Amino acid sequence: MIDIEALRMSLCSNLPTELSYALTTLTIFSTMRGQSPGSGFPIFQCPDLFDDLLDLLEQLAFADVPDHFSTDESRQITTYRQLVNTICDVQLEPFAALVFHQGSKNPIAGPVPRTADTILIITNLLRNLSVVPDNWQFLSHHDRLVYVMLRICTIRQVDGYPAPASPVLSLSDLLQIRKDTLYTLVNLAPFIPLPPEPSHSAIVSNRVLELVASYLVDPTEAVSPFASVQVAGQLTTTPPPKPSSLTDAALDVFTRFSLSDANRQILAQTIPKPLIQQFFEALVHRLPLTDTDFQICARETWLSYLEKTVMALYCLAFFSPPSLKHHLKADRRLGFKPVMFRLVHKCLSNPNPELRSLFSLCCRRAVETMKVLDDEGDLFDTAEATTPNLSFGMGFVDSSESTTEIGSGLLVGQRDATWDILMTREVFGDESMFMELDSLARVECQ
Repeated sequence: MIDIEALRMSLCSNLPTELSYALTTLTIFSTMRGQSPGSGFPIFQCPDLFDDLLDLLEQLAFADVPDHFSTDESRQITTYRQLVNTICDVQLEPFAALVFHQGSKNPIAGPVPRTADTILIITNLLRNLSVVPDNWQFLSHHDRLVYVMLRICTIRQVDGYPAPASPVLSLSDLLQIRKDTLYTLVNLAPFIPLPPEPSHSAIVSNRVLELVASYLVDPTEAVSPFASVQVAGQLTTTPPPKPSSLTDAALDVFTRFSLSDANRQILAQTIPKPLIQQFFEALVHRLPLTDTDFQICARETWLSYLEKTVMALYCLAFFSPPSLKHHLKADRRLGFKPVMFRLVHKCLSNPNPELRSLFSLCCRRAVETMKVLDDEGDLFDTAEATTPNLSFGMGFVDSSESTTEIGSGLLVGQRDATWDILMTREVFGDESMFMELDSLARVECQ
């Protein structure tokens, strides 16, 4: 029998032995599973204990240092690859082991663990708790969990090099904490509502997107599937290579987090345009181009990766402002239209009906993405909403015209290929997809 109040007292005592006992007990609890599938330690039944745990985490990481959130729209994203390269460069320096770096153990402190080790234990514990489905609603709606974990993941620049915002963490610690936070968000992202306070929602939304983008926007890694396999050096591996687990998790977090319209509206108001543009361009570069790319994407793991990439592009296009939509559509250097249309044409014109069915969901999202960019409208602007037109009598609009899609001819240069796609069973049987694709091949004015 474990006394929860005793655990709370041990967490708040600041005594090494008591703190060690409390964290060890909670770690064991977090890994235990109940008799029914998906059940585990119900942290939602101990809200005070959970608050004490978050208080300890924030106190260890930042003490009384206030949170400074940068509103500079030109700030650069520090990618995962850049962090790894920085760690390697530091460790290869002469006498690196003799230099005291941020987060290193203080030699005069005695035989006590580093503060960073305690922080790593707590973040791992939170990741374990997020695996239990019974805890999802409680953890995702907690007003501090996501904020505290994202704050510990923040990065500052020191003499031109990235460093953790927390003074007690090293770069190696930061990599592990960002990974734990990412996998925690994989479990909680579908249920996380952005806070209603504008200042708080701006902090959370920007830090979530910066964390996710750090695994996706690096130019070396933002390449097509076959080039990604080449970069990883997995051409001759058995079993066949899979996408990077961190990249797949980052796409999973973003597509789930930006799924609800409420979150999308807040993202549209808080995310700066340069960040959206950088993220969008990196995802376009990850789409398949060559026949080898499409052969790789026919595998289950890569097909899931492709669907998440296209869904992420749709979400970014959905909450992008009209000026950015026009720029992304007209940017010839990016080549969004030919890359996206090649994906749709290559998959839906395949003579194999099984492959067409396999890629149908991905193609539908691709068409929707092109349609959103083609409209160039603000999907959250309801100022022009009017009452519906009547459909009878002289001078009234025909009822059939209310469902007609209006397009600006994004695919008018590929009209013949578009008509061939329209006649496929997958498109012809989907009324919504048929109308959207048909409108992209026509030029009409309202």
